[in-house]
Amino acid sequence: MSTSLLSFLNPRHRRFWLFAPFFGLAALTLIYFAIWQFIGGQIRDGLIENGVAWEHQSTAGFPARLSLEIDKMTWQGDGVSWANDKVSMTVMPFNDDHAILDFIGPHQLTYSGQPMRLAHQGHMVSFVGDLDGLLRMSMDAKQPQLSAKIKNRQITLDAETIDVQMRRQGDDTARYDAALTSSNLIVNGDTKIGRLNALVNFDLKLLTEADPDALIGQRISIEKLNLQRDKLTLAGRGRLRLGASGFFNGSLDLNFVNLEALVDTLEEFGLSDRRDRKKLLFIAGLSTAFKGGTQDRINLDLEFRKGKAYLGNIKLGAAPRWRP
Repeated sequence: MSTSLLSFLNPRHRRFWLFAPFFGLAALTLIYFAIWQFIGGQIRDGLIENGVAWEHQSTAGFPARLSLEIDKMTWQGDGVSWANDKVSMTVMPFNDDHAILDFIGPHQLTYSGQPMRLAHQGHMVSFVGDLDGLLRMSMDAKQPQLSAKIKNRQITLDAETIDVQMRRQGDDTARYDAALTSSNLIVNGDTKIGRLNALVNFDLKLLTEADPDALIGQRISIEKLNLQRDKLTLAGRGRLRLGASGFFNGSLDLNFVNLEALVDTLEEFGLSDRRDRKKLLFIAGLSTAFKGGTQDRINLDLEFRKGKAYLGNIKLGAAPRWRP
């Protein structure tokens, strides 16, 4: 270092204080960059400790944010695997409990040996955590398409949009409230579900547990269910349990408009047989009249027990299965 530079760095030099703020800013920038790099390393280590792997990773966003651009990201759990070709994960440098994930590629999943694929035109997820794990999560997906093969049966699910808001329920670190909104929901390309809004309470184990036997007895509380499908408008609430037989048990209190539209929907989803249509309309209408209902507003219970579905006291077909 030259004598003139040493002299300039002396606080007694007449120009030292003119440039001192720039020296201080440069030093703070270097310190902040070191911290930024350290936090990025901590996040990468945390991902690795939780079973996440990748082929290539780069860091960007300095100084306002910290973004990990990850190629060929994979995760392997007990009976569950997931992969995505391109993922962007962004956190604020001093708030790494909040992360935003932008999934660019389609999701490839395997659950209990069953392959699934979730394609989309945009899928973002925001996570906020604390020492007890996930605190809240929000997710929106544009043009999602889920395709899966379950016991040689191909299933596809399309929607225009799906939005999910999930939050831990009070001090119970296991149970969560989730609000779901979807538009133009279609099953297998031709079975239209329509617009669906639901508020559900469940144990996070339903999303993370790969062993179906460990889910037996789990309860799902449906606090609100609204469905708009062609001529049918339906509102309901109820409680369901995952039965050991593989079927749902429980009941839903349904309030809806247009009894015939409801019967059409039950037939379309295989819950009732068209041969029983007249009997179903007559008995359901009679039951509704005794309850004081009208064709404009009908109230009936949809119950699932012992693998069968019942509308009021009317036996329909098989109850829906939760286990393939």
